[in-house]
Amino acid sequence: MKQKFVSYFKEKWQDYASFILMIIIIFGMMYHLMELSNCELNIPLFYMGGDDMGVIVNAKQFTEQFWNLTCDRLGAPYTVQYYDFTSSMMHNSGLFIMKIFAVITKDAAVAMNLTYLSIFFIAGIISYFVMRNIKINCWVASLSSAVFALSPYMLFRNIGHIVLTECYFVPLSILLCIWIYERDDVLTLDKDFFKRKINYVALFFTFLIANNGIAYYPFFTCFILMVTAVSKLAKTGKIKQGLRGVVAVIMVCFFVVLSILPGKIYNIMNGSNAAAVDRSGFEQTELYGLKIAQLFMPLNGHGWYDKYIDIYNDNAFLVTENSSAYLGILGMIGFIVLMFCLFTKRDSLLKKRLACLSELNISMVLLGTIGGLGSMFAFFVSPMLRAYNRISIFIEYVSILAVALLVNELIRVIKDNKKVVSAWAKRISLVLTGCIFGLMCLFSIWEGYPQLATPAYDTNKMNYISDKNFVENIENSVEAGSMIYQLPYHEYPEYGPVNDMWDYHLYIGYLHSKTLKWSYGSIKGRDEDKWNKNVGSMPIDKMVSYLKEQGFAGIYIDRRAYEEEELTTLEGSLKQILNEEPMISDNENLSFFKF
Repeated sequence: MKQKFVSYFKEKWQDYASFILMIIIIFGMMYHLMELSNCELNIPLFYMGGDDMGVIVNAKQFTEQFWNLTCDRLGAPYTVQYYDFTSSMMHNSGLFIMKIFAVITKDAAVAMNLTYLSIFFIAGIISYFVMRNIKINCWVASLSSAVFALSPYMLFRNIGHIVLTECYFVPLSILLCIWIYERDDVLTLDKDFFKRKINYVALFFTFLIANNGIAYYPFFTCFILMVTAVSKLAKTGKIKQGLRGVVAVIMVCFFVVLSILPGKIYNIMNGSNAAAVDRSGFEQTELYGLKIAQLFMPLNGHGWYDKYIDIYNDNAFLVTENSSAYLGILGMIGFIVLMFCLFTKRDSLLKKRLACLSELNISMVLLGTIGGLGSMFAFFVSPMLRAYNRISIFIEYVSILAVALLVNELIRVIKDNKKVVSAWAKRISLVLTGCIFGLMCLFSIWEGYPQLATPAYDTNKMNYISDKNFVENIENSVEAGSMIYQLPYHEYPEYGPVNDMWDYHLYIGYLHSKTLKWSYGSIKGRDEDKWNKNVGSMPIDKMVSYLKEQGFAGIYIDRRAYEEEELTTLEGSLKQILNEEPMISDNENLSFFKF
């Protein structure tokens, strides 16, 4: 037994050591760059009132109920049904992870923070698995996966776009393409289909991919699978070989349809609601398309080239969220390599793999670029997907993978070099290669880090505690389960900021209360929202009378939404009508008038 353990350890120690090294690098770079020494897990890392607020509200729902598609404490005097948003049903993998953290911690802020921080480790682990599966050296896989795990794209998106930050299944999409490209046993439709274990693994991958990335990542995966299928068909001339990619696409689509089925059933029963999600035409694909220049445009100049970044961003057209497309040092090298590989011979396994990646790479650029295939799809088929720049994370991964393959080949050449007789000389060469590549990876992570990924810890803590204390004071002043009307009336979702009140600041009441019911959150286009809009437009005296009749306990005001004169008039009127002084939050952002 002891001998078996020793033999196993000698054989596998590098795998475990390299895996641990990857985890250490990810944690160490996060700790340093994100300044996690200032982090308090029970304070949200991001608390700006934008999309980040929707994430912590999901976590809050998970601490109180099973899932997040309904809420009986929002949209008062009604409840809220989120079935109009199919995107809410298409990132179930991330929601499942958040649910686990919410059940364990029973704290929305902690659950959100842990969900976000875990993304980088999960991405690294899955990437490591993929690279080891295609026989890349464990140390190369470790370092390359750490770079992917902390990609500029993911850090730029952070919690606000957590559904896109959760791109940890992108490596599985690429692996599926490689399997179909290289192997004849994956997803081949024959009598032995269900006898091959690899097919169950591939089908499981399609399930994971379909439940990640709010339609974008499944769509991009289907696209590259079809590219692989066409490539395989063209090279072999056998329809059966091309069909394997089609099978994968069908399975991704099947699981996507399965995930959005509750929403479709709801729409059949309650009528469709086109107003809920406004995608106003194909032209938005031009606005949010990929710009090749931005694949090479850093997010952070580190004081070296900020001037040039600012000149480009201030003067170039269509600089939007597509600025997150930066590939990083390692990704840029890989991207250039893959462009050259389009024109090289394919007479070895390495060259064939690089050829496969180069075909995927150029195809993804053609899909994502402004005026490219994505724009044509939006014009002729559907404009519902508008931000094709988001394919850049797929481009980044194939680029990193290309570099990993080349470094892996270099290590193989050093090991097999018969001219170097001395074992010590080979070891020194290998160590030097590893050290140089390691430093290059660490520099790539540091150089690509966007400054906005570092939370504003002090500001977030001050506002979070102020809001928490304020809402708790409201809850203590009224009966349990009371309804609170919120001003200003604000459409949900995606109405945009009003003065200094961001899009989802009105979630604050729900987030920090236990039993109170809040008027905000009704879905635009539904009758509940029309009721809210009608009440919000009433003269203040009639509004107070009507709300009292409906059983509301008071009016909550987000003061940031108003100009000073407008706020003075509103609060003055309420003081006069109610003969009541308002509660005001410590940060003076919020006020409450009790009936």
